[in-house]
Amino acid sequence: MSKLNWTLSTTLAVAALVISAPQARGQQLHLGTFKLAVEAHFGTFVLQPGEYDISRIEGMSAIRVRGEGGTATILANSIDSQAELKRSTITLVNVNGVFALKRFDAGALGRRYDFVPDKKSLGKNSERASVGHETVIEVGTK
Repeated sequence: MSKLNWTLSTTLAVAALVISAPQARGQQLHLGTFKLAVEAHFGTFVLQPGEYDISRIEGMSAIRVRGEGGTATILANSIDSQAELKRSTITLVNVNGVFALKRFDAGALGRRYDFVPDKKSLGKNSERASVGHETVIEVGTK
């Protein structure tokens, strides 16, 4: 019986350590900075106007945007290698008067990250949304 108690105690202790251990985070590669002039949806997050840093998360098809108006981690819908990219830009699309992230061109990496605006966060009738003009924001390096 004591052997069973020891095995059960050991199993519970190991499980507690695994559950409480900090999750491994992908390393981030800083890609640049940009100024957001309007409120914009980055996935399900709404970022306020302000200065932001953008980075790529290693091991994931995601980018992280962090700044004075909030933080967003967004999974890309697709990633395309575009060796001819010479500069980094963010493209926002206007959907019924609401701006949303559509694309991030990472010139330094030669990659294009495409995103699908979250229909739930863009409000009612987004299925019949009127997609307006695109706004391209230059991403600089510090």
